[in-house]
Amino acid sequence: MAEIPLRQDGQPLMSDSSSGQAEAEFHQRSFAFYLARLERSKQSQRTLADEDCCLHHLDALFTLLGAQMQWQPLLDAALAVRAIAPQQPRHTQRLTMIEGYVAGRTQRYEACDELLTRLLSEPELEPDVRAKALKGLADAALYRSQYERAIRLYQQLHAAAGAANDPIYQGLALLNMGMCFHELERHEQALEQCVRSRALFQAVGDRVREAHACYHSALYSLYLGRWEQAEAARAEAAALFERLGLPNYLGFVYWMQGYLQHIFGDHAASEAAYLRALPLAESPEFGQPSLALDTYLYLGLLYAAQERWAEALQQYNHAEVLAIQLDRRQSLAIVAFRRGQIYERQGQLDAALQCYEQALSGVESLRSETRSEELKISLLGTTQQMYEALVLLYLARGQAAEAFHTVERARSRAFLDLLEQHELSLPPSVEQQVVTVAEVQAQLPPGALLLEYFTIGVLPRGEQLINQIPAERTELRAQLAFPPQVLLFAIDRSRLLVQRLTINPNLLRPQLGDRFPGRHLLHGRLPQHLYHQLIAPAAHLLVGCATLYVIPHGPLHYVPFSALCSAPGEYLLHTEGPALAQAPSATILLRNCLGRHTGHSGGMLALGYNDPEGPQPLRFAEAEAQLIANALDGTAWIDPEPKRERLAALPAHTRWLHIAGHARFEPDDPLGSALRLGRGDDLSARTIMSDLRLMVELVSLSSCTSGVSHVVPGDELLGLQRALLYAGAPTVVCTRWEAYDLVALLVMSHFYAGLSQGLKPGQALRDAQIAVRELSAGQLAALLAGWSAAGESIAAVLAEPLQRAAATTGRPFADPLLWAPFMLIGRAS
Repeated sequence: MAEIPLRQDGQPLMSDSSSGQAEAEFHQRSFAFYLARLERSKQSQRTLADEDCCLHHLDALFTLLGAQMQWQPLLDAALAVRAIAPQQPRHTQRLTMIEGYVAGRTQRYEACDELLTRLLSEPELEPDVRAKALKGLADAALYRSQYERAIRLYQQLHAAAGAANDPIYQGLALLNMGMCFHELERHEQALEQCVRSRALFQAVGDRVREAHACYHSALYSLYLGRWEQAEAARAEAAALFERLGLPNYLGFVYWMQGYLQHIFGDHAASEAAYLRALPLAESPEFGQPSLALDTYLYLGLLYAAQERWAEALQQYNHAEVLAIQLDRRQSLAIVAFRRGQIYERQGQLDAALQCYEQALSGVESLRSETRSEELKISLLGTTQQMYEALVLLYLARGQAAEAFHTVERARSRAFLDLLEQHELSLPPSVEQQVVTVAEVQAQLPPGALLLEYFTIGVLPRGEQLINQIPAERTELRAQLAFPPQVLLFAIDRSRLLVQRLTINPNLLRPQLGDRFPGRHLLHGRLPQHLYHQLIAPAAHLLVGCATLYVIPHGPLHYVPFSALCSAPGEYLLHTEGPALAQAPSATILLRNCLGRHTGHSGGMLALGYNDPEGPQPLRFAEAEAQLIANALDGTAWIDPEPKRERLAALPAHTRWLHIAGHARFEPDDPLGSALRLGRGDDLSARTIMSDLRLMVELVSLSSCTSGVSHVVPGDELLGLQRALLYAGAPTVVCTRWEAYDLVALLVMSHFYAGLSQGLKPGQALRDAQIAVRELSAGQLAALLAGWSAAGESIAAVLAEPLQRAAATTGRPFADPLLWAPFMLIGRAS
């Protein structure tokens, strides 16, 4: 993805080529004059003024030669000054900065890291030298696809520039952060940073950097599918580069023109634009290898669309050489993947398989070096099509077990990496490698069935390039996404069944901003349709099944499986049917849920808070906690005082933890989703992951939306359920959408009654949901009356629902909207 490397710091270039050339010649002559004077003088006779003047002109050459990417002349000048041993430490520091910066721009990354890291550790570093060193270090990280490190360094640069009131470097930090976000396919975020940077450059009259920002605005608009905006910004950038006398940057503009023409089907114009960009990208005078790499990549994509296989492979070979030279491992992975697509189209399946495995090994190595979960997820999102291609190829070769293993590689990998680093994860001897079919069959409990789904061809939501490609551009769409479909892997202790389902997973996605995703799938005959599509192909395996583990994928995470029915009233969740449980992946289920020791004796802790001062006070959360604690001889915390610190010091003998109250799901910040424990006391998913270490067998969240998760690329689920699994809970009971608090009270009381009678969590939840679904109005009135006898405070709370129950007939909670939101994540037995 062709991005312009930004011009270096210093005074802006002149606004026309003749003035810029004259300025460069002036500084070169002046630098040579002062350097010669210093060389002729003995060290004791040198004046500090001569040294200052020499370094002043070298600083200007850093800007001017850097803009033309003339790195060797710049390095030669710096080395010539170092040879005369400058007397002032600040000048030596400036020389180190130039040497390190040039090392990064000439792909000598280890030298760049060593020089600039050492320089930044020195005290009393001049602000502009610190800024240039930070940018050089960050740029080198960006060029090597070390996005987390690059973003962190650009953030440091932005803060330092802000403190020094330096709008130029503030703008550079923003613009380069945008490049990182773009590479991570977060194009909206990239465009936002770019727009902010352009405003800063315009404010100080820096036309060159404004042109850079203009080009990048065009690039990010292109990837958002905003064609008119992209073309307008591209044309504006081209005009600016021509007017400023910077023909070396026109290669980027031609590259973008080639891609736009490819999108709209003018292959001849696209090829011509790419071929126009290549000579500029490979120019000995001011060539840019990264632009040449991207041009070869996209030219190969164009030739592949025309089935010019040999020419496409030739372009990919050129791109591979440059990617190795530039240490661009993400580009290397893309080259391998695109090459594999050609081999597969040609029927060379062994060669295609080798290429796909090479591509995935490359991106997975990048992920393993990235510690930030957010960035891991973004990296995985860029490679989903690679996983899909490998899964489909294995199935075409009849290698179902290998296909399943690849499916596991594709999902929840960022979470697995976190678990591997966590102090509660399994011993080092048991690594968090993804499970195989054989391992699943060996570790599944007797009578258990695992249904694992894998969605293919799920398109991104909102403004994205692929969503805006014209429908008639079928060959390009086919290169960028597979037809939508769902694969089902059904595994029990002796069988593996693979089914290709016809359902379109894109149709299951909730609307953007839906705070209760999943409820929309209860409408009309959808539960029967989804049963027919998702469950019926493996229905014969359910005979005699005691526990059904469902591993959804992509939009299927929003499906309320317990509410699916084979016919009106014949739910998957029935008295003689299996207990239901879900998990983020089979690997997490086996390693971190089924693999944890349970069965220790211990007590019950129940937390309840009605949040009377909130906008929607609850009525039964505190009564629920008190009733459950009383029934199980446990402890109830129902006061409004903060409870987070007390919960962090949870007694080791606690067996079951129950939390009743409000839960808040944050779609824009899923790890900011939180439980309200007391007055002004919110326990966020982020805090759970950082502060809680749970040794309990079970956590139950009797809270609306407590089980809602945001599904992001890499099939990562972000929300409270993920946080509690991370904190050590092998079993989590939660809700998919808003649950009525009286229904929650009923379901949870039945659930814990079942547990106290020796039922496993999955069985207890199944029976509790069925009991509430089948509960008659008379039975409800009798139950509430019995609870009311337990004490005056509870009787007061239940007085109104008892009165309403007495006037009700039929089954008041038969609608799946009421009983179906409850679900179990993790270990069911």
